Parts: sequence; C-alpha cells; structure tokens
Amino acid sequence: MRLCFISTAGAVRSVMAEAIAKKMSKDALLLMEIFSAGVEPLDAIPQQVIEVLKEKGYLVETAKPRSLQEIPYEDADIIITLSAEARDKSPYMYSHKRREHWVLEDVKDLSNLQALRKLRDQIEENISSLFKIR
Repeated sequence: MRLCFISTAGAVRSVMAEAIAKKMSKDALLLMEIFSAGVEPLDAIPQQVIEVLKEKGYLVETAKPRSLQEIPYEDADIIITLSAEARDKSPYMYSHKRREHWVLEDVKDLSNLQALRKLRDQIEENISSLFKIR
C-alpha cells in the first residue's frame, strides 16, 4: 500500500506526516510505502521541524522537500492533502483508492516550537486514527 501526504511547500506538515507515519506503520507492523511532497516545494526542511520531530524519535535527517513528480503520486493508494492549496492543485487519479483532506494549521512562525509541537501531536492523532492504532 502506498500512502502520500501532500502539502503546499512539502517541508513542514507533509514531512512531519511522512516521518510519523513511517514510524507508526513500522511499529504496528503495517507494510506501507509512505511519501510526502509539496505542490510548490521548498529547498530544505527547516531545522525547527527536524528538532520537534526528533523530540519524539522521528527521523528526517535524509528527507528533503519533493515535488509530486518526485514521488509515485499516480500509483498511490491513499492521498492525504494537508493544505487547501495542496487539495486544489493535486490532480485526481482513478488509481487513488482513497483521498482525504486534513485541516491542519499552517505554522508560519517556525521559531514557535510550541505551535510546531501542537501540529506534530495533531498529525500523530490523525495517523493513529487512519491506521486504527490505539
């Protein structure tokens, strides 16, 4: 099963979702390929995002923002958009078995670690529900 998280810049929300989903799926012994991308990807993941993910043991050192063309978007089973722009700019494919849109806050001030932690925790909750873990 292929799961793709799509956001605007591919550097905060989708990267967080990818890192969290990879660890949670591995811990739950789910066989999944998990990717993230941005419809307008940035050049790098902000250090604050890496820091907040590391606090809970999520790994992202080798991750980088990617475009839809850099991931197996057309072959994905599940697409989850994480911003209105991503929802509007991500083409629908008949191959997608499921498509969801999660309303998540766009943390503009990346120095606000508390807001990034809140976002991380919300993504954890959503992924737990998606994987039916608990």
